[in-house]
Amino acid sequence: MKIGFVLYHRALITGISLSAEMLTSAASLRDRKSQKADPFEIKVVAPSLTSPKLTAGIRIQPDITFANADTFDVIILPPMWGNPLASLTKHPEIPKWLINQYHNGAKIIATGTGVLWLAETGLLDDQTATTHWYFYEKFSQLYPKVRLNKQASITSANGLYCTESINSQTEMVLYFITNNFGQKIAKIIETHYGHEISKSDHQPFYEIGGQVQFDESIAVAQDWIRLNISNPITAKSMAEHCQLPLRTFNRKFKDQVGLAPHQYLQKIRMKTAKELLRDFGMSINEVSEQVGYKDAYHFSTRFKNEFDVTPSEYRKMVKAKTYNA
Repeated sequence: MKIGFVLYHRALITGISLSAEMLTSAASLRDRKSQKADPFEIKVVAPSLTSPKLTAGIRIQPDITFANADTFDVIILPPMWGNPLASLTKHPEIPKWLINQYHNGAKIIATGTGVLWLAETGLLDDQTATTHWYFYEKFSQLYPKVRLNKQASITSANGLYCTESINSQTEMVLYFITNNFGQKIAKIIETHYGHEISKSDHQPFYEIGGQVQFDESIAVAQDWIRLNISNPITAKSMAEHCQLPLRTFNRKFKDQVGLAPHQYLQKIRMKTAKELLRDFGMSINEVSEQVGYKDAYHFSTRFKNEFDVTPSEYRKMVKAKTYNA
């Protein structure tokens, strides 16, 4: 099995290091016969053998360039920091390379703004996809032929997998490990990397032709929550935005999502806090404000109740994994 991680300008290292560790660990847990029959290999592919500018000033040495003839079973496209359009302009060869890999049988996993590379290929035209919530509007403007699903954290369409965040990417990788290496190995990986895998608030895995249905008014509420997460939000304000009576809104929300509105809001705030702590250099106070808590102590208490670690402890854990990769 051959996995290719694509490296480009402003790629987030956590979109590479964590998944690479999970996959390598899983492959090493196979019995010797399986390892010999199906050798596991990871390669980093980049425009040149010189590492492009990445986040945090850390360099990753590419193994091969896009001119190499290697083909892969799975390709992973990490998200990009900041405006992804600069990277698209800087590396026009990547979409062509992805098309060739896909037609040679590769499955492709793209995360957050990394989904733009897939959209650029045209492979997502008339397909369902997702991306990072912050980029929904711009994505829809740039790629009107792609059916953007704002409710699903992971989408699947003909071997093309899109995930909204690094957290969702780790869930997708765990799903891949389960399917390829078995439930027993997946359980071990989940145990060791559990603090990076959120199971509490993601929508069901969305597949074309699946049975998952979403109430439009509740989808509107979920989208509005994400866009206003730093502001005070109540069930009443959600209901008013959806133009529904409060009692009706509460009932429909619980039926569709499985959580009361205030519980869902809490989960989304905590999930976003984990992403900000992991991927951005914000202070705890800044993260607290970004997810709607004016009191950093109250935020830290909530975070610890949710994840059994403080925000500072969580950041140290995930950064240690990144820098040891």
